[in-house]
Amino acid sequence: MITWMQRHKKYLVITIWISTIAFVGAGFVGWGAYDMNKDRAASVAKVGHRTISVQEFQSAYATHYNFYNNLLGGKLTQEQAEQMGLNKIVMNTLVNQALLLNYADEIGLLATKEDVKERLKNTPNFQTDGVFNKDLYYTILKANRINPNDYEHGLEKEILNAKLESFFKLAPSPKEIDLFASAFFMEDRLAISAITLDANEVTVNEEAIKAYWEKNKSNYLTKKSYTLELLSLPQSSSKFDDKTLEEFFAQEKHNYKFEDGKLMSFDEAKAKLAIDLRLKNDKKSALEAFLAFKKGEIPATETKVIFDDDTIYPLDKIQIAAKDEVLKPLVIKDNYVIIKVKEIKLPEPMSYEVAKKDASRDLLDELKSATLEKKAQAKLENLTAGNDIGFVSRDSVKSIAGLSEAKSAEFLSHVFDNTAKKGYKVIDGKAIVYEVLEQKLLNKEKAKQYVSMISENVLQVKQAELNQNLIKKLAAVYKVEQYYKGK
Repeated sequence: MITWMQRHKKYLVITIWISTIAFVGAGFVGWGAYDMNKDRAASVAKVGHRTISVQEFQSAYATHYNFYNNLLGGKLTQEQAEQMGLNKIVMNTLVNQALLLNYADEIGLLATKEDVKERLKNTPNFQTDGVFNKDLYYTILKANRINPNDYEHGLEKEILNAKLESFFKLAPSPKEIDLFASAFFMEDRLAISAITLDANEVTVNEEAIKAYWEKNKSNYLTKKSYTLELLSLPQSSSKFDDKTLEEFFAQEKHNYKFEDGKLMSFDEAKAKLAIDLRLKNDKKSALEAFLAFKKGEIPATETKVIFDDDTIYPLDKIQIAAKDEVLKPLVIKDNYVIIKVKEIKLPEPMSYEVAKKDASRDLLDELKSATLEKKAQAKLENLTAGNDIGFVSRDSVKSIAGLSEAKSAEFLSHVFDNTAKKGYKVIDGKAIVYEVLEQKLLNKEKAKQYVSMISENVLQVKQAELNQNLIKKLAAVYKVEQYYKGK
């Protein structure tokens, strides 16, 4: 997982700007330490004449963390974030942004108050029936604990960055478009031969499995576990009439949306409103119970062991909690629950008997792959004939050699990412040996069809290259002081 995240971190840096803009639902998570020198306490760095505030860093870290966490289905842990160096990625991103903003200041680019007002007016989250709603704007910021001045300052930076990008916008030339179109829509005429294994061609015995397990013990670990003492609080018996719910809805309606972002009507949100209002009213008694539970005056109602792949309990908080720490009341399944982290058990090597099934499977897969590789190499040396499947491109949607469309796409990606005329790919339990019989460099019809997409890609690549070189130059011009210590 960490390797995958390291490979994709550039995508995040390109697509995320100042993260105060992406505030909705971005909870803060642990992010390390910074210099507490009183002259620096409000900042994590100073770049040229611009400072990077602690709040900016926290917000950017939360946005980056949530981005990866969403991509990984909510399974990103704080430990994994530290392993991939997420805090350093965030700091480097903010420093690079500050370098560009210093340059924008130097050449006289400005983000005016009118620019900010225009951006606010055109933000859908702040609109009611397509018109900017000032009360809704302040309500949303308050709900997310964001100061309006801080948010608008973040908007100024985003606007200034957009102006700088526009200033350096390099239109793609016809030759560049043709070059990218050739890369995207190159077509190869392939002859392929699929190699498979007989059912019992590769086998393993007990001795081999045990030897494999001995060599790879570090790959077979138990899951990290947490023993929790839980205090589930009873729900209050409060009943609310429609008038009370309507008043609550008027204040909080921006929080009630469908998955596509469309706001719910009162009737559509009514059931959830009743739950949320009950929880709001029960919060005081939940905090009182928390204090009593922390002092040992109330016993736990349940003890439970959970693992790092749990989907019910708030792992983001549990994973960074200390042993015997009591967490403030949390809402789980529409009910307040207080959690005490009683014990933390780190992963440890599995016994052979426990790991045997997984080790046997992995060894068998490894041996099958090696056997297929050997047979594919032999076939490659004496490839006399294969099934001519005609012309294919990177975006071809067809099944090849009985592979699924997804696996076929993976195979084609391998073919077009390699320059050799002949090759093979071990995939989905078989080896596909191929030979490029003929090649077309430019499909003009496809190029015409996707000219907008191609132009945008050319533009992005040129912009990224320009920014990278510009940042290198600016780093030598503007002094960078980092107060952030990290972990």
